[in-house]
Amino acid sequence: MKRSGTAACIILLVLLAAEIIHTVLNDSHASMQHVPPRELRESHGIFYQPQNRDATLSSEQWDAIWKHTRDAGFDRVMVQWTRYGEDDLGGNTGWLAQALASAEQHGLKLVLGLTQDPEYYATLPDNPRFASYWYQQMAEAIRQQRRLQDEWALHPVGWYLPLELDDWLFRDKSVRHELLEQLASTAAALDGELHLSMFTGGFLSPALYAEWGDTLAHNGWHVWWQDGRGTHRLSPQVRDTYEQALTCDIGIIREAFKVVSAEDEDFRAEPATPQTEPDSCHPQAVFSLRYMSWADTLR
Repeated sequence: MKRSGTAACIILLVLLAAEIIHTVLNDSHASMQHVPPRELRESHGIFYQPQNRDATLSSEQWDAIWKHTRDAGFDRVMVQWTRYGEDDLGGNTGWLAQALASAEQHGLKLVLGLTQDPEYYATLPDNPRFASYWYQQMAEAIRQQRRLQDEWALHPVGWYLPLELDDWLFRDKSVRHELLEQLASTAAALDGELHLSMFTGGFLSPALYAEWGDTLAHNGWHVWWQDGRGTHRLSPQVRDTYEQALTCDIGIIREAFKVVSAEDEDFRAEPATPQTEPDSCHPQAVFSLRYMSWADTLR
């Protein structure tokens, strides 16, 4: 697996050099780092997951949403993705770009998500295909960052990888090793502050899971853990055990919803109060804007 991991790094870097060379790449790489934990601990972030139905909102409605978001104490919007498969959500002059420009005008900092593959969970786990599949996703992530930098009139403070990591898809140690090598190579090719998120289904022990998160965080990424309070897949006692095992540099995403759909139904959720902890040593963010009382036009 070590040999294939090395080959993966070489192939990925060749792809990037061939397709995505940027005129300022070398200068920006020198200053590439993940977000300082102190800055994140002092910030108040909220996730926004774009959906095409949001295109119907007027500019006045977006202004109201962002004003209330800022008034509620949030200073950072973490946009889950800016491209969903082949859907560019309106592109550089479309509804999403305009909505996010409005957010900046209201003093909100942006962390822009890159590309989400709609077939992600249908494709994985597939260990034999994982290396080649992940090369493709990382190359697309870097292409999307270049599109956003070159074409969108926004000023993001960071970037988010929408491909969520969990201990079912990545329960195999060799796959986690391959993932780590490719993420390290991708971090060297992407610009700026980098974020990703993970959640647990209880398939790795809390200690091993926390060690995995730390390893990712030491390879150029700021790691966020989804607290799972909205999905209720783990008992509160088990969930707390996983949280307590995390080191303070791992951010925690506080879920502000509760799932009301059955396993065999389309996903449905209702707003719920996120369990934020003012004295926590962890950076904290809330998921998501759609469930906030002032954003009911998004539901």
